[in-house]
Amino acid sequence: MSDKIEMALRNDIAEVARVLDAVEAFGEAHNLPPKKIFQLNLALDELITNIVSYAFEGHAENRIELTVELRNGGLEAELVDNGKPFNPVEAELPELGEGLDERRIGGLGIKLVRTYMDRLDYRRDGELNRLQLHMNLNAAD
Repeated sequence: MSDKIEMALRNDIAEVARVLDAVEAFGEAHNLPPKKIFQLNLALDELITNIVSYAFEGHAENRIELTVELRNGGLEAELVDNGKPFNPVEAELPELGEGLDERRIGGLGIKLVRTYMDRLDYRRDGELNRLQLHMNLNAAD
């Protein structure tokens, strides 16, 4: 198996399962720690679900691309979409100390993504959102 996954995704929630299966197979083929693959899959599930659910309101052509690769002792993933601008690096996170009735809806998934990734980098590139996820495979948990 290659050291890289490249996938073009449809704007369909069913694509999440295809991504998770591909990342799982990639992890097994490269003997990657199952916990790290689980964490990456959880982050990708959250991010792709958000793109499919919220990014394309009013867009005629929807584009979502995913790349995952082994590089420099880590896993690097990039999600690219042509949806509405959204920067998860700067998104406001919910206050976890509030009761469920007082807590605003949303944000918990982005908190999870930030927790599991060692670094996130976002940039708006013309009409594209580009989110890079970095996970160190050599770091102890």
